[in-house]
Amino acid sequence: MEGPNGGYRPESSGRRAGEVSGQGVRDWQKNTWFGPAPLNSNPFDEPEDAPELKDVRSENVNQRMGDFWQTQRSDGIGNRDSGTETVKRRPRSAVRKEKEKRKYLPALLIVLLTLIAAVLVLRFAVFTVRDIQVTGNRDIPASEIIRISGIRLGDSILTINENAVGQRIASDYRLQFRYMIRDLPQTVVLSIREREECCWLTYCGITYVMDKNRMVMREEENPTYRPEGLVEVKGLDVRSNTMVGQEIVLGNEKQQEILSSLFLHMKVLGCTAEIKEADMSNTDSILLETRDGYTVSLGDMSDLHAKLRSMLLVREELHNLQKTGGTINVSKPETPIYAP
Repeated sequence: MEGPNGGYRPESSGRRAGEVSGQGVRDWQKNTWFGPAPLNSNPFDEPEDAPELKDVRSENVNQRMGDFWQTQRSDGIGNRDSGTETVKRRPRSAVRKEKEKRKYLPALLIVLLTLIAAVLVLRFAVFTVRDIQVTGNRDIPASEIIRISGIRLGDSILTINENAVGQRIASDYRLQFRYMIRDLPQTVVLSIREREECCWLTYCGITYVMDKNRMVMREEENPTYRPEGLVEVKGLDVRSNTMVGQEIVLGNEKQQEILSSLFLHMKVLGCTAEIKEADMSNTDSILLETRDGYTVSLGDMSDLHAKLRSMLLVREELHNLQKTGGTINVSKPETPIYAP
């Protein structure tokens, strides 16, 4: 069958326009032209068999004018100038900033790697412990004190915890921690003090040798044992048994203060070895006995340094006068009294 303008048109299926076949296809869709469009024909004219398409047909396809192009469609077709497009483009400024960030990223990465390398060099090559020195020790070797401190060669000198080092050193009853010096870049100096045996007492048949802070340095179960060159302390109110490495507990706080202060001043004046015995049973009348037979009355614990110095001066004068034995009262250090 020939179609309009002499073109070929397949035979109709016999259905009326608008009827739908069993597969949901309209007749006008089946009877669409095949092949090239007919000459002298406007392709945008409404189909003869589908006048209902006129309601949605564009009045002007090329210029995209009219209600059709102004209407927003769910499939994204519509006026691109209305500002309601489904696809939004990123602003050029944002794109430019992102490109700039990518441009500087390699430089930032190089700077970061350089800083990390510098830190590692300082940590493992420059500020590393290469030398450990110990001051204040007498009997205990420096190597043993270094071992106790926990500091090792190769450690970072900047990360050493001074408090932790002090606690480890103080855990050894023989030592007292004073301070630590970081001599940058590679030297650590540890200042310590060894506890000194200065006095002893007998309690429950056991002889305890102590320092001035009542720390037991050693003990002897022989009641007849007498430590040579140390001061015997009498009259202390001992409250409990103790052992090496522990402090003897006293029930009288004033006795504790007198014991520490007395032996400190005796050490400063260098007369500890000249004192044989110290009686602290009466804290208001402290008595000393020298090894050359003098009994010294100190009174209370006030002005102990002046009293001990007065005692030494009087004792020296008595030696010059060839007098031995007797009592020296220095409770008033400026006016000492001697009684044969």
